[in-house]
Amino acid sequence: MIRLVHCVRRRPDLSVEAFRRFWSGAAFDELLEELARATGAVRVEKNLTLLIDVNETLMQERGTAEPFDGILEVWWRQARGLQERLGDPAIREALERMTDYQRQFIDFPHSRRFFTEWASD
Repeated sequence: MIRLVHCVRRRPDLSVEAFRRFWSGAAFDELLEELARATGAVRVEKNLTLLIDVNETLMQERGTAEPFDGILEVWWRQARGLQERLGDPAIREALERMTDYQRQFIDFPHSRRFFTEWASD
């Protein structure tokens, strides 16, 4: 399995509450579902960072930066053919709509996206 992991920071002009409304909104879910179907993804996970004191403690213990506001993961069974699917005009158009939506609440320069490999036992 491969995963696209998107570690997300909210735009600095947005409150945590406003970010969470966008993140949890039906429009975001619908775009994710559309892209998952079109690209053959087998799993999509959205996680919000817990707003708990222990996260502050974890930061201070190792001198790390603030946690990301959310983590998005999209899973595919294999990488083969994914790049070609992402080049499909319909998928590219859906990705543009996703980017336009995310631009409302995600601080792109301070967020991170990367692929990982997940090997089951």
